[in-house]
Amino acid sequence: MMKRILAMALCAAFSANAGLFDKDKNGSYTGLNDLAKQADSATAAASNEWAKASAKGKDSYAKAVEETQKAVAKYNVKAEDIKADLGKSADEISAKIETYKQEKLLAYAEKIQMLYEDKKTEVADYTAKVKDLKWTEKWTSKGKELKGQLKEYKGQMDALGDQYEIYAGMLKNMGVNLSDFGLEKEVE
Repeated sequence: MMKRILAMALCAAFSANAGLFDKDKNGSYTGLNDLAKQADSATAAASNEWAKASAKGKDSYAKAVEETQKAVAKYNVKAEDIKADLGKSADEISAKIETYKQEKLLAYAEKIQMLYEDKKTEVADYTAKVKDLKWTEKWTSKGKELKGQLKEYKGQMDALGDQYEIYAGMLKNMGVNLSDFGLEKEVE
């Protein structure tokens, strides 16, 4: 018990000598209050610096996205180039695009997404036409033609979706945030 009291007395003496327990005119200890104020001030300063750095980083990132979009716009991706790959396997497409730069991948992904949306509209139109057929018309040449065209468009839409996923996957592996380039919509 005596050792405890002695240890506490030594701690109090050390604290007093270190200036942690200074008394002001009113007899209040001021050392700890000053430390708390300094800690709050340092926290506020650090928070302010972090906010500045974060804003600067966002500005730099926005400029980088803008520059990338300008580079993407320079690529003239033709629908025929995309459609030519519809019959290819995922491995063939992956091998073809593995050397593409980020900007070229983005240009192709944008074009594929646009073609996909167009094809999706055609599928919806033909689906409505097939549904509007009378029961007796479903087995006529007109009905068969509409169903055949609908099947072809669905196949093309699915192939475009698969192709888009390959490009989007490659871009994601590069660390690209697709939504920054209007590619946030995943194809179904």
